[in-house]
Amino acid sequence: MFRLVITPIFILCFQVSSHAQSVHEKLTDELEIISNRNSIKGFGVAIFSKDTLLYTRGFGVVSDNKDEKYTTRTRQKIASVSKLLLGVSLLKAQELGLLQIDDKINDYLPFAIVNPYFPYEDITIRHLATHTSGLAKTPKYDLKALYAPTKIPKIKREMPFGIRRLFFNRAIKTINSNKEYHLEDFLINLYSPNGKWYGKKHFRKVKPGDMTEYSNSGASLLALVIQKASGISYAAFVRKYIIEPLQLESSKFDFELSHAVNEPTHYYHAGINIPNNYKLLLYPAGGFESTVEGFSILMNTVINGYSILSKESVKEMLTPQFKTEYGILWEVYPSGFVGHSGDMLGVKTFAYYNINKNIGYLLFCNTAGTKTIEKETEEIKNVLKSYFNKFATTHE
Repeated sequence: MFRLVITPIFILCFQVSSHAQSVHEKLTDELEIISNRNSIKGFGVAIFSKDTLLYTRGFGVVSDNKDEKYTTRTRQKIASVSKLLLGVSLLKAQELGLLQIDDKINDYLPFAIVNPYFPYEDITIRHLATHTSGLAKTPKYDLKALYAPTKIPKIKREMPFGIRRLFFNRAIKTINSNKEYHLEDFLINLYSPNGKWYGKKHFRKVKPGDMTEYSNSGASLLALVIQKASGISYAAFVRKYIIEPLQLESSKFDFELSHAVNEPTHYYHAGINIPNNYKLLLYPAGGFESTVEGFSILMNTVINGYSILSKESVKEMLTPQFKTEYGILWEVYPSGFVGHSGDMLGVKTFAYYNINKNIGYLLFCNTAGTKTIEKETEEIKNVLKSYFNKFATTHE
């Protein structure tokens, strides 16, 4: 049985037949055409099977300097694709005996979270990990969680005149005025009755497990659970049990990186340059930075139950929970696709694997918020998926 032991082997040690090379060139040509006519400044893609990186390539640029090309090793924020690491970390913590998925979150948190509408109903780790905890969406505080030490300019083009541009410029004004908080302090302010932002509106009138509602702050609470259970920071846990074993040292959370203000801007939103040193205070929910080359290794290793998680843990992580389309933080669809997407300031990302066909893809973009971004990313994804069978044939 094939076992992934050393990362470079996965990347380098397979021979490409002349037919496979032809498929590779055809896909590159199609993506080059898309890149040349769409609004995305730069993007990277990968197609990978259960044991091989079949294709990876960068397109476009990382800044307005046309000489700085987007490559397979361009590191960028991956937005909510970061939640895949949370799922892996929870199952790893369970394997280590630090917690159990059905434990009450209040057994670990430094403050008690109680739904005021159902004060006697316990919220478990599984509830948070499947977005069925009864916590409400908090878009206002998702915005407050964006901290920009370098001010973001107003949107002057790309967005149409009127209410939409006004909305985005108000959002930018909010981001520019945000204060920096540690993860724990941010969550205490939001969910502790003594917190300065606390309110009943942060909860739904539903029992845990009864309704799905996506929550970035709820996902971030899971990182706090891991911190308290393990005795080390969530970032340190990810580094110890995921990053170091896979030798992905270029992949880190944004607050662990020192971005120089004078570095080329890597992000674009609605036609404006976004300073690359902004941070997500709810970093477990979306603040991870990686490359298409590195993250494809992570996806493959995790899903196939090699060195990071046992196959039993992978099965639990990828099993739909509470009749939802979520496993443990991973989206799980009847089509066989598992993974997650992300959408954040200047970032649009997709990471999916089809467990029925044993093949998956990544798409990381350094651009978001344009009038055509949804159509353009959908076109790229469809092209990638159209080559699944062609690459599978060349790899047999």
